[in-house]
Amino acid sequence: MSLRQRQWKRWHLLRMVLEGRLSLREASDRMRVSYRHAKRLKGVVARDGPRGLIHGNTGRRPANAIGMELRQKILELSRTEYGCFNDTHFTEKLLTVEGIRISRETVRTIRRGAGILPKRRRRPRRHRSRRARKPQQGMMVLWDGSAHQWFGPEHPPSCLLSAISVS
Repeated sequence: MSLRQRQWKRWHLLRMVLEGRLSLREASDRMRVSYRHAKRLKGVVARDGPRGLIHGNTGRRPANAIGMELRQKILELSRTEYGCFNDTHFTEKLLTVEGIRISRETVRTIRRGAGILPKRRRRPRRHRSRRARKPQQGMMVLWDGSAHQWFGPEHPPSCLLSAISVS
């Protein structure tokens, strides 16, 4: 049994409550739990000692955890048949071809844990700075021109110019 720092603090405070050196209200404030929860913890500690502060599922394997044999099969397929696939494509093939239903994020976690890097490196975002505003409106003018046959095919192309004032 190993208690974490927070659990040691709770054990110490609740032991002081049981010895009568501290009120339960003060202990609940120091533990930052409600009075009712502190009362429940006090009962657990009085019955089970410090072991009562450890959650019952500590050290157990989660119920929804993937088995080691399935994990090994996924890694084997990832290294052999589907070695050139990215995580999403590999997950789709696991479902359609192999009949293994698993999320893309789980596949990614398994592959990265085994040292299989992503197929494409992400490029860093480019820095784009905005233009500083001009101190006075009208100091900047944007011009644009477009050459077309505005007056019909028998006339030469003309250029229509437009300008707008930008601040």
